[in-house]
Amino acid sequence: MQFCSLGSGSRGNAWLIEHRGTTLLLDCGFTLPDLRRRLARRATAEGEIDAVLVTHEHKDHVSGLRRFLEAANIPAYMTRGTALALDKPRGWRRIEGGGEFVVGEMQVLPFDVSHDAAEPVQFVIDDGARRAGFATDLGIAPAHLIDEVLRDLSAIVVECNYDARMLAANRNYPRRVKERISGDYGHLDNAAAAELIAAVHHEGLRHIVAAHLSEQNNTAAAAMSALQKALGGASKKITIATQQDGTDWLVL
Repeated sequence: MQFCSLGSGSRGNAWLIEHRGTTLLLDCGFTLPDLRRRLARRATAEGEIDAVLVTHEHKDHVSGLRRFLEAANIPAYMTRGTALALDKPRGWRRIEGGGEFVVGEMQVLPFDVSHDAAEPVQFVIDDGARRAGFATDLGIAPAHLIDEVLRDLSAIVVECNYDARMLAANRNYPRRVKERISGDYGHLDNAAAAELIAAVHHEGLRHIVAAHLSEQNNTAAAAMSALQKALGGASKKITIATQQDGTDWLVL
């Protein structure tokens, strides 16, 4: 299995996961022309994508979804709450947190998260030998998530949305917005992401990807520093997913 980010941040999110000829698009937060450009950078044509996994209905995750589904005519897996919030887009198939399903050569486990959306989930992808976990857009990471879902991963994508001091000092954000971001149904900050990584880390965890960084309230250096501390100073496993370029392909 290999995966990459096509771009990650407040202005759009999308991921590709590929294994033995099956290709999944996780979220579609870019316009169709922009998505096609980003796919081309990763040498992937839209016709190669077998299905879309949708985490939730926020614009930075679905802004190009409807047009893409109309053009591609492939299934889109999402919860009922997400589907209703999106007015039941073409090709949607219902999933639920904890309900595993198979797409081609990969097994997909959606899991519930606390976020201010209709019925949000994130995903663990299993190719039979390796597991990759995607954990962004969640306000908290409870113990059962760490112990029961994000265990024995070969790769993890973790949200490092904001630096707490930068968010507190940001005069452009009203108090209610800051409270939403930092609340239990908002986003993880660098410190919370580092705690999550420290809890799930093991020798077989090959890739740690810091994702969904706020351009106003975080920096790549701050996120990297927090995750390095969680790993005792090591940084070779850590990749930062950027808004503009995402990441290169990461191979498991």
